[in-house]
Amino acid sequence: MNNTDTFHILALDGGGTRGIYTAQLLAKIEQAIGTRIKTCFDLIVGTSTGAIIAGAAVSDIPMTDIVELFDTETPHIFKRRWYRIPLFLSKYPSEQLAQVIAKHIPETPLGEIATPLMITSSEITKSEVQIFRSNYGSRDAGIAPTNKEVCLRDAILASCAAPTFFAPKSVDNLLLADGCLWANNPSAIAATEALSVFGKEARKIRMLSIGTGHSINMYRQRRGWGFITGWGGAKLTSYVMTLQAQASAHTAKLLLKGNYLRINPEIDRWEIDNLTQLDTLKSLADRDFEKHAAEIKAFIPF
Repeated sequence: MNNTDTFHILALDGGGTRGIYTAQLLAKIEQAIGTRIKTCFDLIVGTSTGAIIAGAAVSDIPMTDIVELFDTETPHIFKRRWYRIPLFLSKYPSEQLAQVIAKHIPETPLGEIATPLMITSSEITKSEVQIFRSNYGSRDAGIAPTNKEVCLRDAILASCAAPTFFAPKSVDNLLLADGCLWANNPSAIAATEALSVFGKEARKIRMLSIGTGHSINMYRQRRGWGFITGWGGAKLTSYVMTLQAQASAHTAKLLLKGNYLRINPEIDRWEIDNLTQLDTLKSLADRDFEKHAAEIKAFIPF
């Protein structure tokens, strides 16, 4: 945690394999400043693939290692079942994702994580939002409860359980799905946490928000607009996630004004399990780091 009066936040979007963009951008930042990402921020917030990266950051894992994770492990995570009845089974077995998380992320209870961390999820039994928090000091437990005994791995798996792609994750008698359902871009909840729980003034908050790509080729005019023929089934989920990300960014910008930096590349419509664009996404991250280097450094104390 930094020692300045400014409260620095890192907010990381969901997006499946597109998270390699975020990891590569953060790896470039770590190389430029010569220190781990977690030392630069007072609060790190992640959704889904962003939760993996956030969990790695607070665990002091180099971002270059997480880039390698995406490069080498995503073909295993998104390896389809040799049999599948779409109406009855998720697209991918959750065991494959759990194996990768166990291989790369420590089994640390959230209560033992010193860096303030938030991971978003969705409780699908009662239709409620769920936020996992590390144990960051004295605060109103009624406003911001801490799940001290939940391990980091389980919180990440819950945040990554994208509907139809993976089965829900059971944690402490809760049935949890991906945080992307309500906070694919966690900027707005991160700003709210800083204002309410940490008691910071908006003018004292600086947030770096990293997306995983804004599709510029989602829908075209057509005759039939049925669920499959027009809305495209899974495409509709991606569209809703994109809208939420934009709305969250807009809200954070209104709250923080010039203290909010959003970096999110324009991409084609690449689904969250796309394995063909990993190198392209890394190249986009390299380009955007060079493009925004001065702005990024202004948002990071080092």
